[in-house]
Amino acid sequence: MEINFFNKNWTYGFDLEQWLKVHKPKRSYDVDFWEDIVTEHEEVVDEFRNLLNSKEQITDAQGNVLTPLNLYNLINQYQVRIDKLALIFHLRLHKTLNENKKTGVKYIVMRVFWIDDKGKNVRWFSRNLGAESKVLVNNKIPINQLEAMEKEMIMLMWDQYQIEYLGAEETGVDEDGNNVIMEY
Repeated sequence: MEINFFNKNWTYGFDLEQWLKVHKPKRSYDVDFWEDIVTEHEEVVDEFRNLLNSKEQITDAQGNVLTPLNLYNLINQYQVRIDKLALIFHLRLHKTLNENKKTGVKYIVMRVFWIDDKGKNVRWFSRNLGAESKVLVNNKIPINQLEAMEKEMIMLMWDQYQIEYLGAEETGVDEDGNNVIMEY
């Protein structure tokens, strides 16, 4: 099919390099598997660049040629995948208070957002730190607890990523309802 509408001099709305710059790691966390996450990011970015710069016909695993709509959806899925890695790199903890209606005790719950299949942010991960009166020191969560929470949330996010994209087989659910990879 020939498209007469195409112009090589268009100013494109999507600047791949700028988008990737925003989505790369800006700091590292002290977790054993950090290099695995960075390596995964580099490999996915390379695949994405190769896809976007390819002049060949793109096919699926069965050799079927992808239609423009299939390619559009594939590009969106790569963007979602890279966005999920960026959420790990740019971790943001959200503190909420949940009150036990029977006892009136307020509990500190830390939450982290994830991205659903449609690319929308959703509250996905949560961890109960405990009763507000027992956790807070001078009305603040101690730094060591925040750092431990960061590590734990990164582990949960990396587990979820592996479940979704890398075919992790032995999975389960922890006490807070988060998907995790089972370890022996």
